[in-house]
Amino acid sequence: MIDKFEADFVKLLSMDYRPLEIEREIREFWEKNCIQEKLMELRMKNNIGVLGYVEGPPTLNGIPHVGHARGRIMKDLRYRWKTMQGYFIPFWAGWDCQGLPVELEVEKLLGVKNKRELLERVGEERFVEECKKTIMRYHKEWVEADKKLGLFIDQRKAYWTYTDEYIEREWQYLKRAWEQGLLEEGYYVVAYCPGCQTSLSSAEVGYEGSYKEVEDPSLYFKFKLAGSDNDYFLIWTTMPFTIVTDLMLAVHPDAEYAKVQVGNENWIIVRQRVEPLMQELNISEYRIVDTMPGRSLEGIKYDYPFKDLIPKQAEFDEHPLVHRVVCEDFVDVNTATGVVHLSPGNGEEDFEAARKRGAPVFAPFDDEVKFTNEAGAFSGLFARDADERVIEELRKRGLLVQVKTIKHEYPTCWRSHHRIIWLARREYFLRTDKINDKVVEAAEKVEYYFEQPKNRFISFLKEGKPWCISRERVWGAPLPIWVCEKCGYKTLIASKRELLERAIEKPQGHFELHKPWIDRIKIQCEKCGGIMYREPFVLDTWHNSGAAPYARFTDEEFERFVPVDFLTEGIDQTRGWANSLLLEHVILTGKAEAPYKAFLFQGLTQDAQGRKMSKSLGNVIEVKKLLENASADVFRFYMMRKCSPIDFMNFDLEEMRRRPYQVLSTLYHLNRFFVQNAVYDGFNPREHSLEWAMNRGLLSNPDLWVLSKLQHTIAEYTAKLESCEFNLAMVEIENFIVEVVSRLYVPMIRKELWTDDPETLNRRLAIYACLWHILKTMVLLFNPVTPFLSEFLYQKIYRKLNPDLPESVNFESWPKPDWKVRNPALEKAFEKLFTCVSAVYSARQKAKVKRRWPLRKAIIIAPESICQLLKPLNELFLEMANVKEVEYLQEPPKNIQDETVAEKWAYASEGGITVYLDIQRDEQLLGEGLMRDIARRVQALRKELGFIPTEIIGSVYIAGLNEEQLKLLKPFTSQMAELVRAREVQLYSGQPKLEAKWHRYQLDESEIQIAIL
Repeated sequence: MIDKFEADFVKLLSMDYRPLEIEREIREFWEKNCIQEKLMELRMKNNIGVLGYVEGPPTLNGIPHVGHARGRIMKDLRYRWKTMQGYFIPFWAGWDCQGLPVELEVEKLLGVKNKRELLERVGEERFVEECKKTIMRYHKEWVEADKKLGLFIDQRKAYWTYTDEYIEREWQYLKRAWEQGLLEEGYYVVAYCPGCQTSLSSAEVGYEGSYKEVEDPSLYFKFKLAGSDNDYFLIWTTMPFTIVTDLMLAVHPDAEYAKVQVGNENWIIVRQRVEPLMQELNISEYRIVDTMPGRSLEGIKYDYPFKDLIPKQAEFDEHPLVHRVVCEDFVDVNTATGVVHLSPGNGEEDFEAARKRGAPVFAPFDDEVKFTNEAGAFSGLFARDADERVIEELRKRGLLVQVKTIKHEYPTCWRSHHRIIWLARREYFLRTDKINDKVVEAAEKVEYYFEQPKNRFISFLKEGKPWCISRERVWGAPLPIWVCEKCGYKTLIASKRELLERAIEKPQGHFELHKPWIDRIKIQCEKCGGIMYREPFVLDTWHNSGAAPYARFTDEEFERFVPVDFLTEGIDQTRGWANSLLLEHVILTGKAEAPYKAFLFQGLTQDAQGRKMSKSLGNVIEVKKLLENASADVFRFYMMRKCSPIDFMNFDLEEMRRRPYQVLSTLYHLNRFFVQNAVYDGFNPREHSLEWAMNRGLLSNPDLWVLSKLQHTIAEYTAKLESCEFNLAMVEIENFIVEVVSRLYVPMIRKELWTDDPETLNRRLAIYACLWHILKTMVLLFNPVTPFLSEFLYQKIYRKLNPDLPESVNFESWPKPDWKVRNPALEKAFEKLFTCVSAVYSARQKAKVKRRWPLRKAIIIAPESICQLLKPLNELFLEMANVKEVEYLQEPPKNIQDETVAEKWAYASEGGITVYLDIQRDEQLLGEGLMRDIARRVQALRKELGFIPTEIIGSVYIAGLNEEQLKLLKPFTSQMAELVRAREVQLYSGQPKLEAKWHRYQLDESEIQIAIL
């Protein structure tokens, strides 16, 4: 039977914490009641301020995994927290739809190997349509994963980077750059991916994980000095194919070089590397015949060996600056030979060395990085496949000194993972190097929360390289520049309307701002009347997504929301979105201002062994699949709790299922404990408020202590969220729930609730008022990180008991600390109390005396000041230490050491306090201890049989007791009945015949049986 308990409350909370059931129910509640939409509308109309936000758009080329989820949880956490503080945030979704990542995914689906095959077999129109289908398919996956995660991001206001409306506003950035002379065509060496067949920006080259260990030839070779019989420059390279495009050699002007006789030849190398090199080349017979400064070598001509194979090189050889030695400070004299061969068509520094001297550039490569006919005998070979042929030709000519294989770090394409090759190409660049001071100044004003990622970002920005924004692809925002075929005049058109107005022939049927449709638009040159054609490039996808702060908003919204308050993305975005956002905003506004006030760079997520998650390793954990069997709340809590947000995180499923689950289960069961007892006693939060209890002086020291600790927790938790120390924030609320409330406070007040005495009803109601306040506050504090459990407890308990509360926990106000309730002196006293109790437990352990066994006396030895703190908490100490009396002294009593040796007393010391325990037990103490031992087993059986804590059971039968046990227990049957909430307890030596199931339990050396009727 259930006395004074409303039946429907029994059904509200299951015996155990079942998060998957809770989450299914709460998702339905949110959807049915439009909670997400109502929250957005509520804060739009009623707020204390606006915090701008623009979503870092996930690329729709794959399924979200736990690494993606980490950042999305942080975003949702901040949104829920800040809206509870009263702010309006435009937490609107956004999707990155274009660029290489999507193109490569679609190429894979279509079964094409490269861009040429794509254009021949598929064509641009169909390819664009397939790209759209692909992003929609992955969009569905992302939305479902977000829903499972509990994200309150608004999909109704999502932006899509491929729409005409978005692209038109993106073009405004280019228009501003064009007006400022920051957008220009150039012929430069750029990083180029043979697989993707497009250039990459310098930022993309350095992405996290792009450098891989690869094997390459380690080649020492020699070039003969022109007109000499036996003098050679000794050179080293790991890219033999670049010898095909070699045009110069470089030495360091300030270094000393040596002419080293080896056999009948003289090799010129930097002096400081002579001995190490000879050792490396296994040459023991050598001597230095001359030394010279590096600058004296400038202008010396050398014999390029492949003039017979490459007619173009024979032509170049006539040029006065080609196949000659130049002096450059970038030459490294601490490795290799100190003589570097320069291929201006394949190296940035090489290119610059040629450019500043007016020397030609030789880059005979097609889009697949195969040599063209200009490369003569090497025509048709893929650049890296030419390495062997080059080595063999050097061998034939007697110019090969040594070739080995080395392993070294080399950059690969961040999407296709092909090795990058540097090529001189015609591209379009944003000359961000010209505004670099302004960019760095803007970045230094931003809050990054942690020094390490801040320094990394600022250091990268200071490199200040031009941004190559053109890509030789199909699915991207088109570069809106038209060039006159007749006079070469260029114009930039930044709106669809102007484009259509100026079109010589208006498009018929479907038209959009993508290839191939936009390439069909021709306009008349305003200078000469000739026909202007669009430059065939599309824009770097990072420019596309980096335009979001302006492109996703209206002009009015842009003024209101930008600079946004806070963004967070992975640490790899120092070279990605964080960079492109910053560069574009400085160009757009002309100010040293970032489009974000704060940016948190997250560490990446790895598997449990610390390995990068990849399809090849089979260790990618998809969010949707994970959350089919795992709790979203437990996952969210684990992801925030595990480590600092900037640390690389090793995701361990087994680890997630342990402590994080235990913490949330503790929160659940504390609330269950509260509601079952509170409803049993008729608690009404509208009548029995905390203020009501305080005004009537009904709160005891434990209540005042836990309320004081709560204020500290609110303040610290909020501060840790503000500083993005999410892991430390989780520690605050975990510690309060598990240690303060569950382990300490509830045991201190539980016994007061084990009575139906009408005279103590108000005291019990005061305890419920306290529990209501602290647990409801914790539900609100947990809400940003565990929204399902928080909403569930809020609906099933707090709104059930008080229907006047807001419709959702998300509509509640964020708790603020009430410093009037904070009592540091009381906290200090309790700290000393817990130290004493801990010492008692240690002394009991030494003496092998169970905690449940009552003892006669404890003596506390401590300074007078500490004793004065402890005395008001005397009753609590007796209860927690399970002793009948306590004495406070500054010095140990005489003879107590002797009695300790005689094992009559036990002692332990902790934190400057020593506790002595009288461990001699008479019959009464033995009987009470035995009763408590058996009562614990009855309580376990109650739980096993499904009785709720407030339920009063009929009879408890205990059998199998010997005569001594019966004698000890008989005086305590009434006390045991009260402890286990039973009407009576019956004791037996044998086992009486009952229509009940007997349960066997071990009791020290004997066995007893227990039955409940």
